[in-house]
Amino acid sequence: MPPLKLVLDTNIILDWLLFNYVSMTPLQQGTQDGRIAVITHPPAVEELRRVLTYPQFKLDADRQKEVLAAYQACATTAVLPDGFALDNLLLPERFPRCRDGDDDHFLALAYHAGADALASKDKAVLKLRKRAAKFGVRILSAPQLLEMVAAISTERPTNL
Repeated sequence: MPPLKLVLDTNIILDWLLFNYVSMTPLQQGTQDGRIAVITHPPAVEELRRVLTYPQFKLDADRQKEVLAAYQACATTAVLPDGFALDNLLLPERFPRCRDGDDDHFLALAYHAGADALASKDKAVLKLRKRAAKFGVRILSAPQLLEMVAAISTERPTNL
C-alpha cells in the first residue's frame, strides 16, 4: 500500500520535531517505517527556517540546523508545475485562499502534490475545510491528524 501523503504546517512540525510532543510519536514512527510520506517544497522549508530563528524559541544556530535537517531528512520535496512561485501558486479559479496569504503555499502544495491531507493548527486554514474539499484538498486539525495516523498504524503494513 502506498504511504499516506501529508503536508504539515509549520506549527505541526514544531510540535513534532522541536517540542517532541509524545502525541507526535506515531507520526515519527509512520515516517520511519514508510507508512507516511511528508511532502514539502522550498517555501515550507524556508518558513520553518525563519520560524526557528524566532527569539521566543531561544534556539542556537546548531539546534535550528538540527531541527531543519530532521525535517528535510524525513520529507520529500514535491515536484510542482512549471511556473509555480509564491506569487503564482497556479491554483484553479475559485480555489479558496487563506485570510493569511502566507499560508496559501501549504494549500497549493497539498493541491499540486495530491496529498491525502494538509494538517494545520491555523484557525484561518481550518476554516477553509469545506471549500478546499471541493478541490480535493482535505484539511485536518492536529487531533484529526493524530487520529488518522493512529488508524493507519493498525491498517497499513510497515516496510520493516
